[in-house]
Amino acid sequence: MQNRLMKKRLMKKEGWAVAQYTVLSTSPTFTKYSPQAAGILEKKGCRLVMIPPNGLREREDFKAVLAEAHVWVVGINKVYAEDLEAAPNLKLIIKHGTGVDSIDLKAAAARGITVANAPGTNANSVADLAFGFMLSLARQIVSADKRTRDGFWGTVMGKDVYGKTLGVLGLGQIGKGVIRRASGFDMNIFGYDLVHDSQFEKEYRVRAATLEEIMSEADYISVHLPLLESTKNIIDRSLLEKMRPTAFLINTSRGGVVDETALYDLLKEKRIAGAALDVFATEPPRQSPFFELDNVIVAPHMGAYTEGAMGAVSEIVAESIVRVLAGKEPLSVIKTN
Repeated sequence: MQNRLMKKRLMKKEGWAVAQYTVLSTSPTFTKYSPQAAGILEKKGCRLVMIPPNGLREREDFKAVLAEAHVWVVGINKVYAEDLEAAPNLKLIIKHGTGVDSIDLKAAAARGITVANAPGTNANSVADLAFGFMLSLARQIVSADKRTRDGFWGTVMGKDVYGKTLGVLGLGQIGKGVIRRASGFDMNIFGYDLVHDSQFEKEYRVRAATLEEIMSEADYISVHLPLLESTKNIIDRSLLEKMRPTAFLINTSRGGVVDETALYDLLKEKRIAGAALDVFATEPPRQSPFFELDNVIVAPHMGAYTEGAMGAVSEIVAESIVRVLAGKEPLSVIKTN
């Protein structure tokens, strides 16, 4: 008891607050790559409790911590209305990343809970992966690796990237990052978005185009659209059928923006050359039919995961948490009305 009191006095003397808030994190990478983020919370008097997202609702420790949590840091797991009913002290739900489609925003708004995210912090890491997919598809890097390990030694004929036409769907931070990388390959660039940044488009020679134009003219199509009611399956069968038989589709945004059944059919029939998918409509995809196809590269929604990106997003999340606990708005609030 005496040691505990001495520790509290020492913490106060050095400017560290005694824990008075509980922060629940179901994102396993929150603070993992940033000691600064953990320090920000500790100084504010936050007790951070990390609980893995797998089998979440069967865990008694999750239910107990949720009941007293003031903040919930969300990773890949979903947040349901019934979760919020079991969290009477919750002030903030914050995504350890960008996409908030896994959070019941209406339920949060009904209970007066602020929802926030950390946009832009992982833009470079996702853009790197999207461009890496493009090169891998064009030069058959994944299949060449496997065949070489199996004893093959011969010609692997690829396609060019330099000087080809790229269509970017969604010109947010990530889409712009892909365009910046493509400019170094002297690509002809088409861009689709509802909001236009004319200065950026002029600087990088981006031609604003419709979805139909991009799908029918691009050699490579990189998808960076958010998943909303208005964008669900926006890349539907009719659009996919406009693609050239030599074209490739890359999706590092959300699985639900592309009609997966239609995409699978066209890939299986070799009516388009190939695809790279970091995201799926249902995650994890388990026994996805895409796994059977040799013209598809699949990945486990890893676009945002680099050490630098995870460190940066953790610090932004920590800063937003302390702002909300101090009665201020987070750095990036999600409007739910």
